[in-house]
Amino acid sequence: MNKKTSIILSAIFKHLKSQPTFESIGIKSYRNLLEKSAKAFKPDKSIKLESFCIKSIEAQWLLPLHYNKKRIIMYIHGGGYIAGSINSHRDLASRIALASNAKVLIFNYRLAPEHPFPSGLMDVKTVYQWLEDNFLYPHRISLVADSAGAGLGLALLSELLTKGRTLPSCSVLISPWIDLECKNKSLIENQGKDPMLGQDILKKTARLYTDQDLSLPLISPINNDFSKSSPILIQAGEQEVLIDDSIILAENLKTSGVEVQLEIWEEMFHVWHYFAKYLSQGRLAVKQIGDFIKKYS
Repeated sequence: MNKKTSIILSAIFKHLKSQPTFESIGIKSYRNLLEKSAKAFKPDKSIKLESFCIKSIEAQWLLPLHYNKKRIIMYIHGGGYIAGSINSHRDLASRIALASNAKVLIFNYRLAPEHPFPSGLMDVKTVYQWLEDNFLYPHRISLVADSAGAGLGLALLSELLTKGRTLPSCSVLISPWIDLECKNKSLIENQGKDPMLGQDILKKTARLYTDQDLSLPLISPINNDFSKSSPILIQAGEQEVLIDDSIILAENLKTSGVEVQLEIWEEMFHVWHYFAKYLSQGRLAVKQIGDFIKKYS
């Protein structure tokens, strides 16, 4: 890592570690802070935005100036099931749109604790069904999701597999949180290395999401069987407390015969892509996502 990148990374770590948790300021203020922070990350001016609703779900198309009209990405944002929105993830999703030469659909699913499991998952299923019904090439829909959004994306994928429905052409999981029991060793081994998350806060967030058995496959989709799934790319940071989620999932997918590509990025933290504006590793990771999507859709 060069000196410039090291300085940028240190500044990002310092900023992230100074941010309050939802426990210290309350969930509403935490969400507002995330929305305010997102104003520093504005999408490329070439991206056209089209807002609309899918039933009662707020949605937005992110349209590059030139894109493959047969290629669509459904983006599911993260935020621990309690935060995040179109606004907070628009820049990242727009970068993926440009890298993939595709139009991206991003949307606001219902959040906990006001709307616990399975509300958010139901919204994700509604949006996917809408795409299936309204897109001429449903077999070319790609799925991209980060963190808790990746948990929702994997839960959706398991339902599609179970019911024999059209699968995404491929899926990309960015720093997935897919074991809400929070029992993997990396939660302890990487404690303090990841400025975004810690075991204690994750366990409390999981309980805001649901009071049901956290091992249930639709809640912790790492416990699902994904045999016969379409190809999956997983990107995780070496410093993540959640890195074991990615490693275990990749091993399970490989054993099931699924075409899976696991990328572990040295010295990176949870969803470092969010800081692609400043961090070259974020921009490069987004390029890798674009290449993967273009290969399979």
